[in-house]
Amino acid sequence: MGIDVKKYKQHKRPIEKKNSESRMSSLTELLQRDIQIGGNGLSVKKKEAFYTELEVLLTAGLDLRTSLELILEGQKKDKDRLLMQSILDSVIGGEALSGAMEETGKFSLYEIYSIQIAEESGKLSQVLKELSSYFSKTIQYRRLMVGALSYPLLVVTVALMVMLFLLNFLVPLFGDIYSRLDQDLPQITKMVVSLSNFTQTYFTHFVIGVMVTILILFSQRKKQWFRKWSSQIVIKTPVFGQLFQKLYLARFAQSMAFLLNARVPILRAIDLIEKMVAFFPIEYSLSQIKGEILKGEPFHKSLKEYAIYPSNMVSLIKVGEQANQLDNMFSKIANQYNDEVEQQTKLIGSLIEPVMIVFLALIVGVILISMYLPMFKLVSGFGM
Repeated sequence: MGIDVKKYKQHKRPIEKKNSESRMSSLTELLQRDIQIGGNGLSVKKKEAFYTELEVLLTAGLDLRTSLELILEGQKKDKDRLLMQSILDSVIGGEALSGAMEETGKFSLYEIYSIQIAEESGKLSQVLKELSSYFSKTIQYRRLMVGALSYPLLVVTVALMVMLFLLNFLVPLFGDIYSRLDQDLPQITKMVVSLSNFTQTYFTHFVIGVMVTILILFSQRKKQWFRKWSSQIVIKTPVFGQLFQKLYLARFAQSMAFLLNARVPILRAIDLIEKMVAFFPIEYSLSQIKGEILKGEPFHKSLKEYAIYPSNMVSLIKVGEQANQLDNMFSKIANQYNDEVEQQTKLIGSLIEPVMIVFLALIVGVILISMYLPMFKLVSGFGM
């Protein structure tokens, strides 16, 4: 969405603010709700664009109403125009930006609370820039995750499809030919033929079983036992487990840095991130850590009790806590893990491609060799 700020004149209009106690009571009620980054809300990409444009326009000297009008004019989709129109109408009616965003139901508590604090402290442009950076990094984390998984999944899927094709069409053809010959087949050929017969007999049952299992797991995906079990599998997965752990730790550290930098109390920051991080080990640990902090335990000491947080990370948080620089330390931790994830993803990408190609070639090669081996023996027998 391109916006030419020079085409518009500044015309600032006063915006009335509601009573502070009313706003804080509504925020207390909102704390009981789950935070949604996706789902019924805006996409992460649209949120990044919204915060970036609003920050640029406000920094350029335009008032809030004019900035929202310009953003509204840049929307191409009807649903986006309706959303921006709703926010603009609320602001014109005297509502604060945070309240206008809250009324749409499209923004998370994380964003609403941050904007509300920014409005009270007079640092709206700064917080908008931080929100833009947050969602930009969220997009980056997702791309890294997709990049790390897409190629291996693609190759494994192709390998399974090729194997099923060979076992269901090629191997039975050779099996019929060899069954008519009075010849002892090599052991590897017998094994492949047996596997082919098993696949043809139970393939339908296998597919139905897989689909039923997927449906059951999908229906249980929000249950605590499933989230705990699946997160443990993810963490213990060779190569990729450490990568995913660092991705979620980077997201946790980035969120803590942003909220603490906005002067959100640490208990409130932990409460917000617990609802947003979407990774069971971190969610569970934060739910327990809140109680420990209330009892007087230092933050770093509470984190140390949970294996999801590496010892070097805990040591850095300890230093930040003692120096009263937790926001800066969490920012450095987030950047560190982000850099490590990028490097690891590139390394995995460069190594996994040849490994997957060899894996696919081995599957096809073993099946083809097992089918042609009896022919070679038969031809050599005729030659003798």
